[in-house]
Amino acid sequence: MRFVTLIITLPFIILMSACVSSSKFEAALAEKDAMSQSLENAQNEIRLSKEQLKKTEQELEAARMQVTATQDELAKLEAKKQALQKDLSDSQEKIATLSDIEAETKRRNEIYAQFVNRLKTMIDGGQLTVSIEQGRIVINLPNNVLFKSGSAHLNPEGKEALTQIATVLGQFSDRRFQIEGHTDNRPIKSARFPSNWELSTSRALTVVHLLTDMGVSPENISAAGFGEFRPRADNETEEGRKLNRRIEIIMLPNLDILSSELPKVTS
Repeated sequence: MRFVTLIITLPFIILMSACVSSSKFEAALAEKDAMSQSLENAQNEIRLSKEQLKKTEQELEAARMQVTATQDELAKLEAKKQALQKDLSDSQEKIATLSDIEAETKRRNEIYAQFVNRLKTMIDGGQLTVSIEQGRIVINLPNNVLFKSGSAHLNPEGKEALTQIATVLGQFSDRRFQIEGHTDNRPIKSARFPSNWELSTSRALTVVHLLTDMGVSPENISAAGFGEFRPRADNETEEGRKLNRRIEIIMLPNLDILSSELPKVTS
């Protein structure tokens, strides 16, 4: 009877044991599947993260390039702004200079009119002429009014004429004058005057000394001798040579108004 019971019980035990092992196996498989799915999910998340990171890096690089391009554009705009500001400054300086030149021209014309008015008697008497040449007022005195031929000593008539002129020049203490001596092309050679340069310069200096003695400021007057090298007329005729023998009193233009237009020299 026990044997029969044992035979009946043994298959049951084996069956039960098999059932337990199968359940654990299935549970292990399920756990394995779950772990695999989790691993796959994790791998997917890592892949997505890498893709997102790569995309972010690309966006950052694009942003950096845009910033660089913007900075370059800003630099160009700043350079253009500075260039425009310089052009504006230059234009304003030129306008100011043109305004000064216009004022100087007006002042010169006023002085010219005063010279003509105050020296009218001498102009009418043929002792001198007054003109505007190359922007300068020129008082032209023929040599025969001032000097004898080959001499640098003033005639009495010349002294009288220059005394009247000194009165006029002395009223313009803000202006500068240059006395220029000129001759014809007839050569001169003496102990005192080896050439026409010495003669023309000596005559100019004689006039300078008389004018300063008459009250013209020495700071405002200078002398120059040009000999025969700046003729007004043809030296081939007596009339032309007569015109070339002369003293010119030049009112120099005010060059200070042009100083802003001159290039600056740096060492």
